[in-house]
Amino acid sequence: MKQLLRMAGVALALVASLLAVSPAVGQPVLDRPVILVVPFAAGGATDAIGRVIGRRLADLVGQPVVVENKPGAGGTLGIGYVARALPDSNTIVLVNALQHTSSAKLYPGLRYDAITSFRPLAAIGTVRYLLLVNPGFEARDYDAFVRLVRSQPGRYSYASAGVGSAPHLVMELFARTEGLTMVHVPYNGSAPAMTDLVANHVPIAMDNVAAVSFLKAGRLRALATSGSRRDASFPDVPTFAEQGWKGPDLVGHWGFLAPAAMPDRIANALGEAMAQAMKDPAVTEALRAQGIQPEYGTPARFGATLVEEAGKWSRIIDEARIKL
Repeated sequence: MKQLLRMAGVALALVASLLAVSPAVGQPVLDRPVILVVPFAAGGATDAIGRVIGRRLADLVGQPVVVENKPGAGGTLGIGYVARALPDSNTIVLVNALQHTSSAKLYPGLRYDAITSFRPLAAIGTVRYLLLVNPGFEARDYDAFVRLVRSQPGRYSYASAGVGSAPHLVMELFARTEGLTMVHVPYNGSAPAMTDLVANHVPIAMDNVAAVSFLKAGRLRALATSGSRRDASFPDVPTFAEQGWKGPDLVGHWGFLAPAAMPDRIANALGEAMAQAMKDPAVTEALRAQGIQPEYGTPARFGATLVEEAGKWSRIIDEARIKL
């Protein structure tokens, strides 16, 4: 009898735990919708990634996930909005660690701290950066591009997702390392930047996810990609390192943050749902289709990545003398 009671107790405990984490068999995990802030314009890299995760997240937490685009100032307007959000408002933000942690150097008047104002929830993967040109651009490969642009300082312009965005910083570092002088044309997100690059209103850009569909359609050309090896999606595009690049290997680490004071109950539910979402083949395939290399990271791991990126980019910005 005692053994039967113990077995029944274990079974009840298991059922209770399942009810607590699975909205499919019990009450919703959360009691209100999730607000997922995308700090860049709709249609860009961050927006595409956020919507892929957001759709699965809604199923897992039993609440709608409302994507709100809040672009401006290199993503700091939307990120600052989340830093000030009520802790129990279920408000989260998707960030690129490179762009997010460099903001303190580039925007000294920020009213939040990139590390202490937020609570990491999960890392979801990495992205590479592509040196892009309009198909009609006269240079056909990396070496020709560098020779051409270097020989005519200030003649060529490049598009970015905005002042202080990750594509802007990566391009500035690349240009300074290779001795190139170009005119920066900032846009309000990657989507409008890619649109104008395709239309040849601006001939050059550095970007990632937002360029994938245009590259596959032949409407853009990629001359180089960051990363330690070639991207399987674009095996004919050589890495910067293969072509003699002496700068650091640059990749973007993507993940979710919440306000620092978000209660454990909410943060744990969201973090666990993100971990489950990253096990879904449909989610990982959708991320790969967007140019993301899926890789789940725990809150502690993503937090460590943020600290590491903050130190690295502080040094790079100082050494390259990047200013807005």
